Amino acid sequence: MARILLAESNRAIREFIAGILAEFGHDVRACENGVDASVWLATSSVDVLVTDMVLHGDQGLILSKHCAERGIPTVTLTGREFHADQPQSDQPPTLLEKPFRFSDLQRVLSAVENPQPTAVLRGGASSAA
Repeated sequence: MARILLAESNRAIREFIAGILAEFGHDVRACENGVDASVWLATSSVDVLVTDMVLHGDQGLILSKHCAERGIPTVTLTGREFHADQPQSDQPPTLLEKPFRFSDLQRVLSAVENPQPTAVLRGGASSAA
């Protein structure tokens, strides 16, 4: 499975998502902010970044863009709601809205290996983060 870097500022959410990803068979490194994630990326390789959009300020978006520039697929998690009329430039390439089902996260992780056009996936209420 994938080597995943998870960046999530909320400790409880970070540990919960990391545990589920590990149960899916992924090798997960969890960081609490964009600075720690960037340090990890400077010294290690990952297959996928999973990051909260906000982290502290806009660190999540900056981290997503940095990884995209390096060719690292990114899944960005957010509690913000995006509307179809918002410019595509305001959205990261792969966006998963909270709350989400872990089956949706696994589907998105599988999809980043075979990139598709930008999509906003709306989460469900059960088995959610």
